[in-house]
Amino acid sequence: MAVVAYLLLSVGADLLEIADVFIRSGGSIVECRDHIQSKRRDQLFQYYIAQYRNESAENMSSESLDSCDFAYQESPTSPGSISLDKSSSTEVVYTLENITEVSPGLSFIISGSILLTCERFSINLMLKNSDLALHFNPRLPQNYIVRNCRVKGVWGKEEVASPLSFNLHRGQKFNIQILVTDKEFLMCVNGRHFNTFKHRLPYKKICALEVKGDVKDVNVEQIFVESYPDIVLEEIKQISKENFDFPETSDSHYKLMPYTGRLAEPFTNGKNLHIRGRIKLLPHSFYVNLQSNHQVWPHPSILFHLNPRFGNVGGKHVICRNSWLNGKWDREERSENLTDFMPGKTFHLKIACTDVSYQVYLNEKLIAEFIFRENPKLVETVYIQGDIKVFDVTLESAY
Repeated sequence: MAVVAYLLLSVGADLLEIADVFIRSGGSIVECRDHIQSKRRDQLFQYYIAQYRNESAENMSSESLDSCDFAYQESPTSPGSISLDKSSSTEVVYTLENITEVSPGLSFIISGSILLTCERFSINLMLKNSDLALHFNPRLPQNYIVRNCRVKGVWGKEEVASPLSFNLHRGQKFNIQILVTDKEFLMCVNGRHFNTFKHRLPYKKICALEVKGDVKDVNVEQIFVESYPDIVLEEIKQISKENFDFPETSDSHYKLMPYTGRLAEPFTNGKNLHIRGRIKLLPHSFYVNLQSNHQVWPHPSILFHLNPRFGNVGGKHVICRNSWLNGKWDREERSENLTDFMPGKTFHLKIACTDVSYQVYLNEKLIAEFIFRENPKLVETVYIQGDIKVFDVTLESAY
């Protein structure tokens, strides 16, 4: 009876779900069918992931095992694996089979040239059974890069979001770095950190790399690195207090985002960090990190993380403050303030370093304070990301 009851409840839940889709779609049979197929693919994918768990439990890190808990609802064939345009090639143009034993710190450097007719290309990190631990798929007409994985012919859920503007162009050379860490892949495109992709399959089983699509002159290097990424930083201008004045700025001249700037001297008592910019029209949030270095891996210490969040248009916004120390986030401080942050409007943000805290001013009004949790002399880098344009970053010295 218990089994029968369980089956009835399961079937009943599925019927209710389908009925909900039917109602929300306005009675569309096609959408109901797609929903059923998607759910079946999801169940099949989870079954395959469970098989990997059982086969690789001893060798796979706990982080990788945990990262397999996703809901994958995608088409049986990922659009990134085939060309929807007959002019776009899915031919394998490069294969690397003698991959070094994969462990954290191994970096793949893939370089080449993009064809003038390029629609898309892909870089695949493959397992012995042709499963893909990472499918990295730039799509030039759409200006985004898909990340995904594939198990026994079933694709997972695509990831497409990125804080970095699309910087791959037809007829130009490209350089892509893929770094393996214990928890995720880190990806750098043309010298700038692009995004991450958490391990869904055991990275230690990667045995080959292939490049497909509309590219040529492909070369792949394997090297071990101790830090990532290797970039040249802009040095933040420092101006004395008596000579301090804002330079002229315009919407046609703004910093590349995410922004990373190096401080020539420690950000200590009496100094002010000035950030001038404009809020985007549909903002969600942005953040400013005062951190120990520019690296993404290993993770830097973040002495001050300032994160305004725009839940409402205008009016009150949540101002979150925190720090990342000793490998983890600390206790978050938050306040809900009436601020001058408005979509499409310019702003002047000032972070003042005092003898005990960072004080945050927006258009000369104090909106937040953060008591030091670590010595401010450790701050070497300013990192800015989110829904803003940055015109200027300047350090005002104490004297």
